[in-house]
Amino acid sequence: MKLSELKLNDKNPRFIKDEKFKKLVNSIKEFPKMLELRPIIYDPVTKEILGGNMRYRALKELNFK
Repeated sequence: MKLSELKLNDKNPRFIKDEKFKKLVNSIKEFPKMLELRPIIYDPVTKEILGGNMRYRALKELNFK
C-alpha cells in the first residue's frame, strides 16, 4: 500500500509531538522491521487509518513511500 493512498483519521485522539515524535521517527529509522510487528491498520474501502496515525506521520517525515 502506498502511503499517498492512505487518509488520516481525524477522529483519532492520539497526537504526539516534539521529543516523543522524534523518538518514534528514530525508532522506525533504526528498526524498520518494527512496522511488520505493528503495521498501520486501515479500512480497505475508505483507506482511512484505523490504527497507526502517528506511525503514518513518522513514515511521511522519513519520506517513505
